[in-house]
Amino acid sequence: MNKYIHKEEPPIKEVSERRREIILAGHGKGNLTNSEIIKYLSDDAPELREVALNAVLQLDLDAEENIFHALSDENQNVRRRALELVVKLPSSQKQIDQTLLLLKDPSSFVVEMACWVIGEIGDTYRDTAQLVDEIHTVVSEHEDSLCREAAVACLGSLGHSDGLPAILAALEDKPNVRRRATLALAPFEGPEVDEALKRKLEDRDLQTRQAAEDLLS
Repeated sequence: MNKYIHKEEPPIKEVSERRREIILAGHGKGNLTNSEIIKYLSDDAPELREVALNAVLQLDLDAEENIFHALSDENQNVRRRALELVVKLPSSQKQIDQTLLLLKDPSSFVVEMACWVIGEIGDTYRDTAQLVDEIHTVVSEHEDSLCREAAVACLGSLGHSDGLPAILAALEDKPNVRRRATLALAPFEGPEVDEALKRKLEDRDLQTRQAAEDLLS
């Protein structure tokens, strides 16, 4: 995943202190009670809602319900953190269903994470072909190349044959997407894949060429 640089103003001192208290509470330290931690999930400060999610997971305070609820938070940072924590919940149909909804999130920051989550837990879903179809839409239509890159990586992780056409098409995208698409060909084989990798040996992007060379060796 690409590193995210926080663009908002740093938290004020009071929020920073409360954030530290919640982190300590998540490790069983400090003076906060479980009910106080839960209340922070609806705090006005998104920084506190975000860190409270970690605490409820660590302490198992209705973690599944609270994390799924946070997927619809108004703040993109909170939604992304909730998504990141979804992979730590027990496998269930709801994991995938809720994550799929966020492939259409207005924040590229969130969509990128949703793709990663599906790549991590998609093999638990009853219909991998449906997942591939949803991810294919991100690969072919999303305006942010980072989301297209994450979606291509997801298709590589899923390794489903229905995802191969989208990966091959992404080999003609921007350099970061081409690199990821080349690596995503690793689970696939056949003349079509070999031919695509050979073409990428002549790609303008050095890392794409190196990835193709590694897969062909």
